[in-house]
Amino acid sequence: MATSDSEVDVVIVGGGFAGVTAARELSARGRRAVLVEARDRLGGRTWTKDHDGHPMEFGGTWVHPLQPHVWSEIHRYDVETETFPVLEGLRQAVVSDGRLVDLSDEDAVRALEALDEFCAPATALFPEPFAETLGPDPEGLADRSLREQLDAFKADPALRDWVEGMCCTIAFGPLDQSGATEVYRIYALSGHDAEQTIASLSATKLVKGTRELINSIAGQATLTDIRLNSPVRRVAQTDDGVRVELESGETVSAPTALIALPMNVLNSVEFEPALSEIKRTASADRHAGIGMKCFVRVKGDIGNVSIVGPESQPINWLVTYAHGPEGSWLIAFASNPKTLELTAFDDVQGMQSALQPFLPGVEVESIVGWDWTNDPLALGTWCIYRPGQLTQVLPDLRTTEGRLFFAGSDSSNTWRGFIDGAIESGYRSARDIDNYLA
Repeated sequence: MATSDSEVDVVIVGGGFAGVTAARELSARGRRAVLVEARDRLGGRTWTKDHDGHPMEFGGTWVHPLQPHVWSEIHRYDVETETFPVLEGLRQAVVSDGRLVDLSDEDAVRALEALDEFCAPATALFPEPFAETLGPDPEGLADRSLREQLDAFKADPALRDWVEGMCCTIAFGPLDQSGATEVYRIYALSGHDAEQTIASLSATKLVKGTRELINSIAGQATLTDIRLNSPVRRVAQTDDGVRVELESGETVSAPTALIALPMNVLNSVEFEPALSEIKRTASADRHAGIGMKCFVRVKGDIGNVSIVGPESQPINWLVTYAHGPEGSWLIAFASNPKTLELTAFDDVQGMQSALQPFLPGVEVESIVGWDWTNDPLALGTWCIYRPGQLTQVLPDLRTTEGRLFFAGSDSSNTWRGFIDGAIESGYRSARDIDNYLA
């Protein structure tokens, strides 16, 4: 079956927040669109899944008032938010030199001061964090890794390990492969303030999950059609338009197309003519995000904890999701899979061993989550550029090629890797497509 260009103005490839936001914005401008999505759901690398009576976020989770695009959408649809992790009675600690070190209120303040010191270069690099260009960079920091910067950072060992653990959690990939600019950028977007940086990363979530927000946006997108379970095989441009060929054999044609796919999977689709060399190379090289996030059920009430560990630890952030005498759910973040030696994603014994430095004696009962790095529709977690990719890749990822426009959190100029960045790119691409069609 084929849909002709007489019926639609644009084919949107990808049903994450970028594609769905663009669909709504285009429909508000009177444009007709077909959205094709390979998964059986909308949301992309966000995914709210009910498990054990909880709406668990297997993908992107956190939002914050400092993220203007997503926050405006939250208010637009009156989506309820909540503080997470719960601050009341929160035990903060860091695993340093293999030992669990509890942080007093004074220690927590000192840790934030250490993060301020580590992120000091952000003031010069990102003086206007919403601008599209870097500030002066005489030291070439844009080409440095987080590991290089951390190795040169001097602080009290426990505080330094806390800063490193935070960098692991932000990068969610090996520190020697993650660009230092990625942490500096988030710090700048958070008002050049460590406390606000932590809050913007992990202080607020949606009560009913990210699915409520994306379904609200999709509900206002008067699309010609939404096709789930529809992976794209080939996208071909002609003098008259764009032909999108699905693996099912169906085709959709329109004057334009919006490619709202993760950077890492661009090469999984055949493009005719081929995409720019920079886009193809970026997709082949991939970004650095290859970490693992999972929910871990343990026996008993472990209380309300937030524990950070450096890269040498298999887990880099452990936080309570829910707890009670019948058992507790934790969220575990591991930035470097080589350090977390699990035989399988649900390796209970391997996870129990990994958690011992954080919660000695803890007994793991089960693990749930999603392996985004090996998901063929993602091939990675949230986007963290490698050293040099910020200046070498970002401008081209946003560049139109003929009748093809591009969107996605991976090419956001500001909150890249966040829901906010995906929404921002959806706004931008819808505006550009509407102008082109006009």
